[in-house]
Amino acid sequence: MNDFIKKIGFRNGFVLGCLLILFFTYINVYQPELSTNVWLGFTAVFIIIAFGIASILQAKKKLGGWITFKESFSSYFFTILVGNFMGSVYLLLLYLVILSPEAKEALKQIIIDYGINTMKQNAESPEKINEALEMSKTLNPFTAALVFTGFIKYLLRDCLIGFLVALIFRNKRTL
Repeated sequence: MNDFIKKIGFRNGFVLGCLLILFFTYINVYQPELSTNVWLGFTAVFIIIAFGIASILQAKKKLGGWITFKESFSSYFFTILVGNFMGSVYLLLLYLVILSPEAKEALKQIIIDYGINTMKQNAESPEKINEALEMSKTLNPFTAALVFTGFIKYLLRDCLIGFLVALIFRNKRTL
């Protein structure tokens, strides 16, 4: 694999990571009620995909218009890996060091309320809703384990999307 593919991926991933950090800061510090906004979540996913596609297109241009699946996916993967890693490390710092206990409790309550409202909209039984409320009392969504689990889960999701995007943008080289 060419070094410039890694450089493109890392550079775009760094920019993506900085945008994710700004995004997380705005949501968690200034408007925590947006942390449960589904459309904002979709927007973040589309931005991540756009950065991956931009990396593929830049690598394809550097390769003279021809790119293999491996090169295409590598460019996409490095971008999302760096961006998601930076965002996750920042979330750890935000949750463990920066946010006050009061802010974390308010954010936790917003998340619990969203979950309960979703259960009510889906016509869950009152027993299940009460179980969820009891479980939420002991849940701490700000642990390193949950942030790391989220990092892995979102990285896998983005990799699956990356496979499809790499298939779309790749070319087969003929000799």
